Order: sequence, then structure tokens, then C-alpha cells
Amino acid sequence: MANVLKWTDRAVEEYAKLLDYLYEEWSEEIAQRVIAEINHTVSRIQNSPEQFPVFIKTKQVRRCVASPQTSIFFKIKKDYIEIVSLFDNRQDPKKRKL
Repeated sequence: MANVLKWTDRAVEEYAKLLDYLYEEWSEEIAQRVIAEINHTVSRIQNSPEQFPVFIKTKQVRRCVASPQTSIFFKIKKDYIEIVSLFDNRQDPKKRKL
């Protein structure tokens, strides 16, 4: 059985910004490809979250690399999985505030 997923407002905003960027700067085809990659990755997280390593031990944040350009950060809660952030791996890692 798949786990319940909840997206933080921050993660939803980052996802929307990513899609806006892809549609404006690349193409619909690229945007659709990225959407499919993220959907597939989120499904993997939902079905087997423990397979992804803990990235920040003190906060129990895990990281899943969705593509060379995008990482998804999440937490396993008692009753659900919380998607915390979508991060563009090409950015300065110091901008990653989890």
C-alpha cells in the first residue's frame, strides 16, 4: 500500500517555479518530460521511502535525486510522507534551506 503524501507550501511553490521556468525557457516537451520524471520519483518515494538516504540526520530529511538537475527532499512522518522541497541541483547548495 502506498503511503499518504503531503506537500509543503514551499515544495508546491518550488515545483510551480520549476515548471514555469521549463515552459518559458525550454519547451512543452521538456516540461512534460520533467513532470513525468518527478511523478515517477514521487511514486517511488511514496511506495518505498526508506530506500532513500537520510540527508540531514538532525531533521530526518531524506533526499531523492529525481534527475541530474532536481532533488526532492522529504520526511517520513508517522501517518504520511511530507515533501519538503524540490531543489535545482545546479544552484549553490548554500541556498538549500531545509
